Amino acid sequence: MTSRERVLAALRRKIPDRVPWMEGIVGNAIASAVCGEPIRVDWSVAPDGYPKASGAQLAEEQKKVNRALGKDNINFCFFAPIFARRMEKAPNSPVIVGDGMIRTRDDYRKHFKLPPPDDPAFIANAKAFVAHKGDSCAVAAVRLGIGATLLSMGVEGFSYAMADDPDLIRLVHDGYANWTTRLLPIIAEIGFDVVWAFDDVAFNDGPLFQPSFYEKEILAVEKEAVAACPLPLITHSDGNMTPMLEPWLQLGQSAIHPIQPDVMDIEAVKSAHGHRVAIIGNIFMDDLVHKRPPDIEAQVRRRIEVIGQGGGYVISSSNSLTDDMRPENVMAMRDAILRYGSYSREN
Repeated sequence: MTSRERVLAALRRKIPDRVPWMEGIVGNAIASAVCGEPIRVDWSVAPDGYPKASGAQLAEEQKKVNRALGKDNINFCFFAPIFARRMEKAPNSPVIVGDGMIRTRDDYRKHFKLPPPDDPAFIANAKAFVAHKGDSCAVAAVRLGIGATLLSMGVEGFSYAMADDPDLIRLVHDGYANWTTRLLPIIAEIGFDVVWAFDDVAFNDGPLFQPSFYEKEILAVEKEAVAACPLPLITHSDGNMTPMLEPWLQLGQSAIHPIQPDVMDIEAVKSAHGHRVAIIGNIFMDDLVHKRPPDIEAQVRRRIEVIGQGGGYVISSSNSLTDDMRPENVMAMRDAILRYGSYSREN
């Protein structure tokens, strides 16, 4: 199977030739270390939110990493602009939070301006990326709406608005979601294979809001966006999503990622929901930084043998491959996937 065929089979909850491997981002330093040559993927974006690097460069640099690791996806960013003064990791959590600029209706009128999703230069760059995808699975990274809303309003501003002005949340969220709804058919027409939506809505101790709020205010509009997507959809949120799993899965996505291992039980998620959605995850990032290759091999083997049983599993780190990880641990992850991930091997 090609990488594209392998990922698409897993997302349909079928059994491919081996367990696929996908990552959101691979840092340039760790990529260079495992490839043995400089890797220069420019993930920066212009003020309009569009990638600065050429699509061809983004594809070719990521394909070098795939060849070294056996990884299966390459990613192109379709994020709408975020209106925040700064973004950073929340304390004791991998979730990114923003110092949001939209706190009032006046802020919304002043700042909330999105570029056209069919901008010709942007589309041409995305087409160049797809033209260079080769056998890799070409992934379009998007936000459905709630993640961008939280970043642009800030957690504090969003929390006050839930009580004082929920219509402001609807204005911001629906603006983002409607923009994404217009974008998704364009992504499919360009020739991408998969859409991956990055919308963090949980900290380590649980969701940022009650599941009832999500169901009442967010779910219906995002379901419309998902309905406009003719491609398999992966949804991502870090943090403890356990209380949100039932409403989250009402989106109708093909897969969920990453099932953060220090706060969620991937085996329980597979048992309860593996019949309706593919599972992507969740080799612990902290272990890839601090532990040793035998620990990583054991963790990969356990994930494949339990979560990979019957198909519908894509292995990944619990977020991304970062530059502070030990190269030997990332290589151990690669070797273990090759050693244990084949569905044709004798057990």
